[in-house]
Amino acid sequence: ACVAAGSTNAVAAERLGLGAETVKGYLRSAMRKLGTHTRGEAVVAARRAGLLP
Repeated sequence: ACVAAGSTNAVAAERLGLGAETVKGYLRSAMRKLGTHTRGEAVVAARRAGLLP
């Protein structure tokens, strides 16, 4: 949701109380599972799958 709102990894990490590298890893994993190559594609795919509002 933070990425969908346009947050950088660093900003998302601060909001979630995680490290920026952890957020980067989570995003990479989500992108792989969604079959996407960019952050934008991941957001669109997650919305289509009903994972994001």
